[in-house]
Amino acid sequence: MKVYILASLDNIPFAEKLLSNIRNAKIISKPSINEIGSDINVALKRKMESADVVLAIIDEKFSDSVSLNLELQLAQMSVRENRNKVLIPVVLNKADVPKCIEGTLYIDCISDSEQDLYKTQLMIKKVLTHRKYIIRKGNLKEKNSRTSSMIIMTLVIEMFAMLFIVLLFKENPFQMGSIGDESIITITFGIAFVMLAFVALITSYLSIMKRRWQEDDEEELESYSRRLKRAIVPEEIKQEEKKSSGNEGKKKEIDALERMLINLEDIKEFYTWSQKQAKASFILAVIMCISGFGLMIVAILIPIVFRLSFQMSIIPAIGGVITELIAGTALVVYRNSLSQLNHYHKALHEDERFLSSVTLLGKFSSVEAQDDMLREIIRSEIQMNLAELQENENREAGNSK
Repeated sequence: MKVYILASLDNIPFAEKLLSNIRNAKIISKPSINEIGSDINVALKRKMESADVVLAIIDEKFSDSVSLNLELQLAQMSVRENRNKVLIPVVLNKADVPKCIEGTLYIDCISDSEQDLYKTQLMIKKVLTHRKYIIRKGNLKEKNSRTSSMIIMTLVIEMFAMLFIVLLFKENPFQMGSIGDESIITITFGIAFVMLAFVALITSYLSIMKRRWQEDDEEELESYSRRLKRAIVPEEIKQEEKKSSGNEGKKKEIDALERMLINLEDIKEFYTWSQKQAKASFILAVIMCISGFGLMIVAILIPIVFRLSFQMSIIPAIGGVITELIAGTALVVYRNSLSQLNHYHKALHEDERFLSSVTLLGKFSSVEAQDDMLREIIRSEIQMNLAELQENENREAGNSK
């Protein structure tokens, strides 16, 4: 979330203090002299358009500053043009409220009062939470409207196709001996409409399900990220990160934890993708296997039941063989996906065993015993990794032979 601070140079540290407890708040600096160029209004407007939130700090000198009032008017114009953007005015020490924001909501704050500072931070959090809710609600409404429009379009195509089929059967163009050019054209158009309706129905269903799957994946990954951070990064480390920013050792430890969080989120995404790939491959293999078996039965029944020539059964027989080959390929992909999942579970089991061993070190009474046991755990872990590498090399050498 990008925040543009609209304040004098003296009040910028106070604005940064207000935003210190806001997560993911990135402060956008004012345009430099090189960025301003010939028109300062264009440069300021460009900066505000890239921001999500405009935080205005209004003190007793604000009304006398022409540039700050101009920035405030530009911020109001930017908020009117973009409903997802929000302007938060904070009036310090009972200062005069500018006329352009007299009819809007603003926050009163005494700069020397810690209680007012805390209340102002809470108000800003509430405003940003409400903004996030409004944006999420708007996105959900837009997605629902797209889904509804796609469903309506599909239903219209289906209705036209059914109407055409009814008219087609009403004219009865399939009578033997009366099939002419017009009947052939009618039958062709009927088949084309039926195929078009079927393709539209399948496309609509797949697009709707794909959108829902994407939303479910995003929610699952977001929830997993929150639970992971709560489990791995305790509150003590978060407080140390805020208080001891100059301590390089603790900063490196926190950076390592953040890197571990990123890697675990990537692993979770890879695991979800592998799981879905395995399910899709298995479903495709089953469908293709049944379809190929059905085509082969049709190829057998054509000359026996319908008493047609064997040449008519060549096409479904070839189609059945090709379908079975596709089913076999899907089963190979399914097997590889299962091997990836098994590798993931094996690595997860080894990590849990190692972390459990390290956690049990706290049960020892003396520090010397903990050091000795930790040394043994690390040595055994290295030996296991080396043995696994050697086993993989031997397996690859055996496969190459």
